[in-house]
Order: sequence, then C-alpha cells, then structure tokens
Amino acid sequence: MVNTEFLDRLKEFIENEARSGSMDFGCITPLYVYRMLGGQYSMEDITAGLAELRKQGVFGL
Repeated sequence: MVNTEFLDRLKEFIENEARSGSMDFGCITPLYVYRMLGGQYSMEDITAGLAELRKQGVFGL
C-alpha cells in the first residue's frame, strides 16, 4: 500500500508540472519525478505511486 501522504505529494507535483506547462500528465515518468524531487523518494515508491494514481484515474493517467 502506498503512503497517502506521498500520494498527495505526488499529485501536487504532477499538478504543478502540468500547470506550469512544462510537462503533460502522460509524459511524467518515475525517473523524471525522482530527479525533480532530488532523490527524496525511491524509484520503487514513485513507480508504485504513479501506478496507484493511474488506478484511481487521477488526472487521466
């Protein structure tokens, strides 16, 4: 199960990236998130978080 605090952070990050016009929702990869968040979260957590957001239908991912 993915931490809900992390999912909220990930949703906020994706929303901010899309709002700034630098990235479309579907183009955000785990590696991109990892680099932009400075390695704060593991690739496994990011991958699982993105998969969970897709499963929930967030942002049409």
